[in-house]
Amino acid sequence: MKIRVWIKSALAAAVGVHCFASLGQAQSPVERTTLPRATELVEAHLARAQAETNADLKRRMQIEAYLALLSLPSTHRPYEAADRLRVIDEALAQKPVSSDRELIEVGLAAARTLAEKREDLQRIFLLDRQYSGLSSGEGVNQQYFWQLARANDAEAMSWFFQSMQPGVGEVAGIVNRSVAVDWLCQRGHRSLARQVATRLTAPELDAAMGLRLADLGASAEAEQRAAGSMTQTTRRAPAGPEILARLAVMASRRGDSAEVERLVRKVVEAVEPRQLSPDRRVSVDYGDCDWTLDRGFARRWQARSIYWQSAFKLTAQPGGTPLGQPYLVALADSVAGATAGPVSVGLIEQLIAVFDRSARENGIDLTNAAILAADAQTDLARRNNAPALAWYGARQSLILARVAAGAPIDDAAAKALGVDWATSFLAIYPRSPLARRLAGLTEADRETLDRINPRLRAQLQLIGLVLEGNAVDARALMEAEPAAVDLDAGPVLHVIEAQQNAGLTERAAAALDAYLYAFPGKDLPALRLLLLQGRNDRAKVVLREFVAGSAGAFGVSDIFVGVMLLRELGDRTDVETLVGLRTGADVPEASRRLVEVADALAWDGAADEIEAASRQLPRELAQLPAKDAACLRDTLQGLQAVALARRGDLEAGLRLVEGRSLDQRQFCWVGKGYDSKPIFDIRFLVQEWVRRGHAAR
Repeated sequence: MKIRVWIKSALAAAVGVHCFASLGQAQSPVERTTLPRATELVEAHLARAQAETNADLKRRMQIEAYLALLSLPSTHRPYEAADRLRVIDEALAQKPVSSDRELIEVGLAAARTLAEKREDLQRIFLLDRQYSGLSSGEGVNQQYFWQLARANDAEAMSWFFQSMQPGVGEVAGIVNRSVAVDWLCQRGHRSLARQVATRLTAPELDAAMGLRLADLGASAEAEQRAAGSMTQTTRRAPAGPEILARLAVMASRRGDSAEVERLVRKVVEAVEPRQLSPDRRVSVDYGDCDWTLDRGFARRWQARSIYWQSAFKLTAQPGGTPLGQPYLVALADSVAGATAGPVSVGLIEQLIAVFDRSARENGIDLTNAAILAADAQTDLARRNNAPALAWYGARQSLILARVAAGAPIDDAAAKALGVDWATSFLAIYPRSPLARRLAGLTEADRETLDRINPRLRAQLQLIGLVLEGNAVDARALMEAEPAAVDLDAGPVLHVIEAQQNAGLTERAAAALDAYLYAFPGKDLPALRLLLLQGRNDRAKVVLREFVAGSAGAFGVSDIFVGVMLLRELGDRTDVETLVGLRTGADVPEASRRLVEVADALAWDGAADEIEAASRQLPRELAQLPAKDAACLRDTLQGLQAVALARRGDLEAGLRLVEGRSLDQRQFCWVGKGYDSKPIFDIRFLVQEWVRRGHAAR
């Protein structure tokens, strides 16, 4: 199962403070640069660019200055800066590869983000028109959308939704509205999203809004949309059964077995068996409106690193749409996910009977499908037999649902069982009693599994013990049965995340303790859960283990994240101690460790500490050759410049990077030399200064 793990920083949510709260602590007094002075500094940089004789450096300096002007919240020459920057960009279009064009792209994206943050509609419109060709002002429309969201104005937001497309029946209009509801959920505006989805009552929107209402807990409204969808005449199959099945999934996650049973019977009564084929599917994945934990924590933590920004584009990765499950499989799993026992097993057996009838009415011989599944070893065979294989796979899933509901594990079920299925099911339905059953398998179940697949039995049992918080028995099982050690622990942590998301905090905390005991080592998602649970002392221990790890190969690694988060938790361990936490590191690794530590200090605005480390290098680096020491200090001085800008002293930061060559704008690594995208420049420092709110003071 794919649990998409974007809302605010998990750490900020865990410790209840803004991530910039510790800036400037234990630092020397700061001379904060004013906005007029910042503008003067950019103009001075432009004047130096005009006098530069190196054409490449001159163009780079001009690009940096124009981007800086477009990033400042002032009315000083923004249109001229935009025009001149566009002229440069068009001239560079003839080059197949250009680092200057990439800088323009990255810099403009950052300038636009800053304008959005301060709700500068004029600047957003300028950047959209000048560079994106968005003459209709989509950026301004989006900013208005977020203004309405922050105002929590359901009436105005509903009007905005209705005006998204000229005709509400257009496919684009339906998609846009669905995505916009997801955006509201991503930013934590779930109550507003529910009000808006409830008000969008056009029949064409019943399917899309019905599913969103189901995720938002508006069960009655979603069921009304399902009923409306069932009466519509459309080219595609009515979405009513899909909405009802999704409601059953949501009810199961709440542990409401009576509601699940009601919805299951309603679907079976409303849909003819012939129509319940495996190609009629419903999503059981977590959407934006029913997953409340932070989804992009790791990427945002990385993005705080200056080096990471200089090495990678900070663009979101496209996500695929989950295939979903056949209606009957989703309904059966919902039954098993809510509760276990004879009643649940009996209800699932009724669903299996409906499925078998549907197969017969669709001309599917399930016995032959099983034979084809056993023989389909090649891609060609699987493609040729795809319909029959889909029916066979759905039938196997129903057998597993029956087991999850408490039925004995027979040979057929044992052959269908797998670790992936177990962890996926438990993550989708975190209240399921399946984990307890796996932790304490009956003698009959153990005997069947040991006869069919003893390795699987050990791993399933380990999953159950960890999720039940039984750390001692989990570790004992791993010591007694080597097969258990080979378990991929990642999916188990997804289940614990699902428990946390469902509000099962005590169970999630116990499971996390057992997980960390059974699978010791550095684990970023586990660390995030510790922070969400407010267990900061335990998190500090894990973070120190991160810092004691090895440095990345000329890139950000656990060291940056560890030091950065330790600082936010109030830890002020000195630089030399942090660098020396890993014993036996050679000179290149010690130097990379120092750079990562300084990178984290720069996030905290700790310019004085970076300067002190540069002046007196840690003992591991005391004997560096002069060339390597100069290289290292060049990078440390660049990091110090960024730290000063983030603290508010933009002018002091710019003095440290003024006059640098194109190479010196990069990170310099001992034994390797300059190697990164240029970043120690006026554009980056100005944007960081603005991002921290200093331009508004």
